[in-house]
Amino acid sequence: MTIAIGALVLALLERLERLRFRASPLWRAHAASDVIYLLTGYVAGGSLALAYIVATSDWLGRIGLPRLAAPRWASVPLALVALDLGNYAAHWLLHRVDVLWEFHKAHHSSPTLDWLATFRSHLVEQTLRRLVGPTLLIVAGVPPDAVVVAAALFTAWAMLNHSNLALDLGFLERVLVTPALHRVHHVPRTTERNLGTVFVFWDALRGTLVRTGPGRDCTFGVPGETETYPQGWLAQLLEPTRRVGRGLSVARMWVDERRSGGARRFPF
Repeated sequence: MTIAIGALVLALLERLERLRFRASPLWRAHAASDVIYLLTGYVAGGSLALAYIVATSDWLGRIGLPRLAAPRWASVPLALVALDLGNYAAHWLLHRVDVLWEFHKAHHSSPTLDWLATFRSHLVEQTLRRLVGPTLLIVAGVPPDAVVVAAALFTAWAMLNHSNLALDLGFLERVLVTPALHRVHHVPRTTERNLGTVFVFWDALRGTLVRTGPGRDCTFGVPGETETYPQGWLAQLLEPTRRVGRGLSVARMWVDERRSGGARRFPF
C-alpha cells in the first residue's frame, strides 16, 4: 500500500514542471527493468519479509525475549532511527566490500533518478538490507507492528529521495535527507558521500555529508561505467555473479602460481 500511494503521488508531482528537477518522460528508458525489480524485489520480497518479521517475533516471544521498554507512541520513531542506522551500516558495507559493491552497482546504474529508480536493487542487496535491519530490531524487542510501520515510512522516504523533484524543505534539511542531498550520492564523483536514507546524522558524524545538491546537467551512474554497465534486469542480475566468479578464478590462479613460485604480486 505504501508503494502504491507513494508511486501515485510522486508520479503526479514529477509531471509538474515547476516541481521537477529536470524533464523526463513518465515511461522513460529502462523503466521496464525497474518495474521488474519492483515486482520481484519489493512486492514479492516485501511480503516474504513481512511474514519473516511476524514469525521471528512470535518465536522470540515464545522463548521469553524481553520487549522494548518504551511507550507505545515512541516505538515507531525509535524503530525508524534504528532501521535507518542499520541500513546506513549495510549501505556502507555495500560500498566498502568489493564483492558487495559489485551487487550494489545495479542500484547506481540508473541514468535517471525518479520514484521508480528507488527499486533498482539486486536481490543480494535487498536480502542483506531486509534481513539484517528488521532482525536487529526484533531481537532488540521492538514490537513487530512498530517494525512494519517504520519499514513503511523508510520505504516512503526512500522513494521521495530518489524522486525527480526539486524540493526546498527548509529547516527539515538539517535533519532529514532530501532528494537534492541523495542526488549527490548518485553522481559518480561523489558516490561515497551522503549514504543516509532518512536522517543526515550518520553522514554528519562521519564527515561525509554534502549539503549542496548537483546541478540539473549532472550525470548519474556507476563510477567509470556510466556508459557501459548493462541496463537490462536479467543482465544486471547475472553481471555481479559473473564478475565475482571471474575474480575468484583469477585469485585461485594467483594462489596456484604463488605456490609454484611464479606470482610476485596480487593480480587486482
